[in-house]
Amino acid sequence: MVISVFLFLLVLFFSCAGNEASDIPGADSIIEPDRIYGRVSGLPGRKILLYKLYGDQVNLLDSAMADTDGSFEFFFPPERSRGLYRIAMGRSTMPGYYDQHRQQFDLIWDGSTVMFNTNYAYPVDSMEVILSEENRLYYQYMRRMRRFDNKVNALGTALLDYPQDDGFYRRLERQHRRVQNRRANYTDNLVKKNSETIFSRIARFQKVPRVGSPADDGGLEEIKKNFFHKGHFADSVLLHTDLIPRRVIRYLSLYTGNDLDDEEQQEELIRAADIIMNHAMENEAVYYFVLEYLINGFESMEMDLVSEHLTDRYLLGNICFEEGRLLDQDSPSALEELEEGDPVSSFSFTALDGRMIDLSDIPAEHTLLLFWGSWCHFCEDVMDDLYELYSDYRDNHEGFLEVVAIGIEDDEQMWLDHIEKGGYNWINYSSFKRWDCEIAADYQLIGTPTMILLDRDKRFIAEPSRVRALSRILSRRRT
Repeated sequence: MVISVFLFLLVLFFSCAGNEASDIPGADSIIEPDRIYGRVSGLPGRKILLYKLYGDQVNLLDSAMADTDGSFEFFFPPERSRGLYRIAMGRSTMPGYYDQHRQQFDLIWDGSTVMFNTNYAYPVDSMEVILSEENRLYYQYMRRMRRFDNKVNALGTALLDYPQDDGFYRRLERQHRRVQNRRANYTDNLVKKNSETIFSRIARFQKVPRVGSPADDGGLEEIKKNFFHKGHFADSVLLHTDLIPRRVIRYLSLYTGNDLDDEEQQEELIRAADIIMNHAMENEAVYYFVLEYLINGFESMEMDLVSEHLTDRYLLGNICFEEGRLLDQDSPSALEELEEGDPVSSFSFTALDGRMIDLSDIPAEHTLLLFWGSWCHFCEDVMDDLYELYSDYRDNHEGFLEVVAIGIEDDEQMWLDHIEKGGYNWINYSSFKRWDCEIAADYQLIGTPTMILLDRDKRFIAEPSRVRALSRILSRRRT
């Protein structure tokens, strides 16, 4: 440890003199490329702990005893994963909420030497990265983003205090937009200039959507729409951080409301979870991590409707996806874009019974579009339950519900056999182009079975994931 103290002081001296560690005479023979060297001034004890982050898991990897000046080092073997690692020491000195929390900070490990100096009381604010461009960028970014966020929050609070017809309100609103634009541009430029770094992946993942004035709910629907972007979950390096759970929780919070009963709240969370899972499909390892994280979380909160939905649809695989369709899209699914009350794309077709049908001319109070496949082994049970519900409404509430079943098929005889076997006497159609069916392509369908419920004017109501959910929606609309 004496060598590491000498090394630390030597590198610190030359760093302050404007030299890189590589310019230090003999540095290559002293600095080990598989180490993190640190010094924490004001350290009350000597024990330093090193943790590995993996999603919501924080696992102890190693410990070290610091020298009297707070210097220490950790060895990183070649097989250790690239990502964020957490260093903890003692208890936080900050009052209140942090009393029982360890004083800690995170560092990026990219396989090269890290050297830093910080203070125990304020390890993030006082962080001085001596060696590691990744961590220099990371801490520069965190400090700058905190300043941006403080400005956005302060302006948002001010907007709530001024009436919207006040002239000063407009000035505040413009400044609110400008600060958010500068924040977004700052992140985009850093990511572009450092595209091959772990830091850039972290910054890109953490990028926040612009929001409107808090006086009009900050454009909540706009935030939901822009919260995720193409490739958001594509990088498995993100699993070696704690960023994915934090992002998922933040998105779920956008779908909570005090005016919802338990069932309505769970339906909203199902909607949010489906959007998250659609994006998580970009990477198989991320997909299964997010799925397990969501199921465990909702089970612990006793939200059975959500956990059962996730288990049935994703864990047990009760939906058939077209391989690669999500990854090839340059924009969100058309269904993700729809809000209740939005008109949907109309279409016309010749039904199985020979009728020429236009979606807009169907006179029912509610029309359900069902995308299914005779080859999809998850569709049959759904269709049997749905036909039972459809028959009940047809017999007891005439004109309340019509079903348009669109077969994602390429084998006409197999399609006809399934319709005959199930007795599905509703409106049936197939173009026999499988996933290239024009209607399916227009709705950017990614899996079967998919249900889309419309009102009399063919405006979007919901995308129920289960027949039970559809039944509850229809029951509420009938009363």
